[in-house]
Amino acid sequence: MKNILKTSTLLLFLFILGSCSNSNTKHDDKDTHGEKNAEHSEENETHQEENNNLLSLQEKQLTVMNIELGAIKQVNLGATLKVNGQLELPPQKMASVSAIVGGRVQSVAVIEGDKVRKGQLIARLSNPEFITMQRDYLSAKGSISFLEKDYQRKKELLKDGITSSKSFQQAEAAYLEGKSALNASKATLQLMGVNVAALERGNIVSSIPIIAPIKGYIQNVAINIGKYVSPEQEMFEIVDNEHLHIGLKVFEKDIDKVKVGQKITFSLTTRPDKIYEAEIFALGRAFDMDTRAVKVHAKIIGDHKGLLTGMFVEARITTTDKKVNALPEEAFISENGLDYIFIQKEKDNDDITFEKIQVNKGISDLGFAEVVFINTVPKEVVVVTKGAYYVNAELNKGEFEEHEH
Repeated sequence: MKNILKTSTLLLFLFILGSCSNSNTKHDDKDTHGEKNAEHSEENETHQEENNNLLSLQEKQLTVMNIELGAIKQVNLGATLKVNGQLELPPQKMASVSAIVGGRVQSVAVIEGDKVRKGQLIARLSNPEFITMQRDYLSAKGSISFLEKDYQRKKELLKDGITSSKSFQQAEAAYLEGKSALNASKATLQLMGVNVAALERGNIVSSIPIIAPIKGYIQNVAINIGKYVSPEQEMFEIVDNEHLHIGLKVFEKDIDKVKVGQKITFSLTTRPDKIYEAEIFALGRAFDMDTRAVKVHAKIIGDHKGLLTGMFVEARITTTDKKVNALPEEAFISENGLDYIFIQKEKDNDDITFEKIQVNKGISDLGFAEVVFINTVPKEVVVVTKGAYYVNAELNKGEFEEHEH
């Protein structure tokens, strides 16, 4: 009986031990499988997060959405003095064109925006009076020969005592008056643009040319064919934009901070995202008593394209240099207190893939802000410089559609 009990007890112990061993094995397998699932899940999450930051668009979509691409620029965002002004030209580089005498417009050879050279024909005027003036000149020229001969003859007669002093003086006065009238008539015709040498050969013209007095661009045309213009009426305005410069108003309290040679960055009030550079070349020596400001003149450095006289500008006179990597304000988006931009990841024909990356946004001015990259990006990286908001909207729309599925 005792042996049977011992045997039963031993079998029960072995059964319990086996059960524990199986339980531990299953538990270990479960833990291992759980760890693998967690690792796989983490990898999927990372991959999904990377995909959520990528967006592909076609070039035609960029055009429709008014999205622009560009590069990171070096912009001086150091200590500056904020001033306003406008684009100006020196008076000798602007011309208002009018006629010497009135007439009716016979032809117009230019339109606004045309480039002209000095002396170029830009219009013609006609008037019957022009013919009369040329005929009077020829008549005066014919008379002067007779008056000169009469004057010389009476001069000799006076020496011989054959004629009186009064008769000689009358001949002299008539000759000098005729000579003066001839010279005045000739000068007038030359101012009108009549070729006097050709006229003396008998070539009378019925119209006179209107000539460009300076080289430049036609800024304004105030006439049309058939219109009568008077001598005081402006017909054309010509400007030579090669000598365009900025006239800035610096207030009295700040004038000590300004000097010749200082660099200026400026933008047009109508185009704040485009930055131009200039350099101060002259300081005014008198205050405007109404504004208590001094006029400061700066020459524009580089391309003048798109700049026209009279345009208003917002400028910064650099007092402390600090050049930084910068992008237009429209290149940044902000989410949950963090700043992001979109960079071009790859391009395949018309398809462009953009990546949304986090950056730090620094000091800003003149529509630009400093960009500090958290991770290294290629030196020549292409960035969405305008319309980042719309790119982000497209990215978020794609994420929302994925979550719905």
